[in-house]
Amino acid sequence: MKHLLRWIGVGLGSVAGLVMTAYAVVYVLSERVLQHTYTVPAVGISIPTDSASITEGRRLATVHGCLSCHGKRVEGTVLFDEPMIGRIVAPDLTAAVRKYTDAELATIIRNGVRPGGRSLLVMPAEAYVLLTDEDLSRIIAFLRSLPGVEGPGPSVSLGPLGRIGVVSHQFKPVAELIAETVPPPEAKGDEATHGRYLARTICAACHGTSLGGASNPEFTSPSLQTVAAYSPEAFNKLMREGVAFGGRNLKTMSPVARQYLSQLTDSEIAALYSYLHAMPEATYN
Repeated sequence: MKHLLRWIGVGLGSVAGLVMTAYAVVYVLSERVLQHTYTVPAVGISIPTDSASITEGRRLATVHGCLSCHGKRVEGTVLFDEPMIGRIVAPDLTAAVRKYTDAELATIIRNGVRPGGRSLLVMPAEAYVLLTDEDLSRIIAFLRSLPGVEGPGPSVSLGPLGRIGVVSHQFKPVAELIAETVPPPEAKGDEATHGRYLARTICAACHGTSLGGASNPEFTSPSLQTVAAYSPEAFNKLMREGVAFGGRNLKTMSPVARQYLSQLTDSEIAALYSYLHAMPEATYN
């Protein structure tokens, strides 16, 4: 019996040793990915200070989801907290704008890259990479106009499963996601071209850069070809009230539309409809 227990102990110790060795390898490999640095073009951007630009910046920040992830006062929020996977905090942006220069903020938002070249792990920069200087500068102007509030700093800590996800490329740094983006179909006409820009910089965060649908741990989004089933009036109702085709209330889209997308202008909704209603088949991201 003693010999059996001894062998069981040896076996368990060996398994524990193998697990620790495997995790050490995963840790080193995941750190190599997370610590990798990227070179991005230098950004020169002029930030307005007039009240009209700041007001428009607030609207743009709302429809582009800044308040959705960072809180209504952009004070920062915990986005995800599962010990085995990781803890991800969307940081306090009122502190971030006091820490970084305008050029650094533009690079973080557009390219998902911090000063020094390391990539963020969670940030929809693959949608924001095509933001015009005008839109981006107004968003930064709005953020700079806000008073400082107490909120969490940037924090991404990965658990064992999260690190395995990084090594297996299930979780990718934002800079890699940008490099792998699949563009949406081209547009025909000025209004549809503007609609494509809006879809690419707003809708892509959930529906993929190709607008063909995407999947993440929280939800799977459909291809925006679904808009082909909508009349202009029905699409407007979806954007303004969150009421989908057939009077449905959608778990994710409906609250997002009511709280954020409802601030789109009539002309923006018309441009989105012009593009999405006639959009050819998109590639699944």
